[in-house]
Amino acid sequence: MNISLVLLNDTLRWHDNPLLNACEGPKAAVIVLNKAAFFGRQYGLPRANLQRLQQQIAVIAALKNTLAAKHIGLITLVGDTASCISTLAGELKAEQLYCAEPVASYEYAAINRLKQTLNVTQLDCNSLLGDSLRPNLAMMPDSFTPFRKQREPLLQVSEPAMQAPDQNWLLPAQTEPYNSAFMQLSQQYHTYSTAGIGSEASALARLQHYIWQQQHILHYKQTRNQLMGENYASFFSVPLSLGSLSVRCSWQQIVSFEQQVQANDSTYWLKFELLWREFFRWQFRKYANLWFSKGAIKGQPDFSQPQLSKAQLKQFNLWCQGNTGEPFIDANMRLLNQTGLMSNRGRQNVASYLLHNLDIDWRLGAAYFEQRLLDYDCASNWGNWAYIAGTGNSTQRQFNISKQAQMYDPQGAFVKAMLPSALS
Repeated sequence: MNISLVLLNDTLRWHDNPLLNACEGPKAAVIVLNKAAFFGRQYGLPRANLQRLQQQIAVIAALKNTLAAKHIGLITLVGDTASCISTLAGELKAEQLYCAEPVASYEYAAINRLKQTLNVTQLDCNSLLGDSLRPNLAMMPDSFTPFRKQREPLLQVSEPAMQAPDQNWLLPAQTEPYNSAFMQLSQQYHTYSTAGIGSEASALARLQHYIWQQQHILHYKQTRNQLMGENYASFFSVPLSLGSLSVRCSWQQIVSFEQQVQANDSTYWLKFELLWREFFRWQFRKYANLWFSKGAIKGQPDFSQPQLSKAQLKQFNLWCQGNTGEPFIDANMRLLNQTGLMSNRGRQNVASYLLHNLDIDWRLGAAYFEQRLLDYDCASNWGNWAYIAGTGNSTQRQFNISKQAQMYDPQGAFVKAMLPSALS
């Protein structure tokens, strides 16, 4: 039996998933929970905390249930992606692998290893500009505004895939023997967590709620700089980062709302933010591993470890804990530590403070965000940190923290909520 493997690591969804229609004949759906990404370390910091790990386990489990209801089994493996897929291919005598085209250089490295023994087909499942709309990387501007102006006048977005997968999948009973390692991990770390807003069902419900039912999208531009609350932002970033929500479907829903209900500055601005996400994805494909260099895409490559003096190490730890003594910074960091989320305004300020007030290597801030953010997205996270540092797609951006606090928390309500004793 010549079976194909379909790797769903970056497409944890049923809707708009081209991989589910990618091939004919016998096939097996597979996910690998990459141990390095969730149990590894970088610069001395764990790459993921318990909350992020639990979310990943829960979203995978939710997809497994969705597929099982459609009589599709899901093989869930734990380990190094390339090694796990190579071993599985040997056991199933598979010669073909279908997967989502990645963004991060270390994900490309895994795919390139697999190309040595398998015929690999990559589909760009998570970009607005996939297929025939792909940017030419050599000609792509390194600044966002030229990129936006290049794309916006006649902006087209790749169409979502219509789901009509055939029934040649391995059944749940056939895949279950491969799932013992994932089940053990799930039992060990997932005893009380849920997928939250990360699962496909929750993401699609949020899409309907935010855009159509409550029409919060109509005030997005006015509320997006708020610091906390339920509807000041779309909160699509979590499922988009997991691949449990399709960015193409999200864009399509915004355009449909504009056509059927109303178009205003806010509906445009949500698309504008999705374009920022798109920009960083293609920048990462253009410059690959350079994004992890100290100077990122500027200057000579320098992949040496960040160096901190004793004083800087203490300052960095206090920043991580939300104990710098700067209330606006501490409130945002404690929100991150408690919830795994932070507003865009908060992220810019805490990044500026770490880099420009404390003079600490930007990569340490990016690594801490990777560990904590439930909407961690490699390109957006590292690209935005380099942006603030001035090593990426802009000159450095330094914020006046006191002025920012006065502008965005004038009554101190946010600081009071996160630091009850700060304003007493």
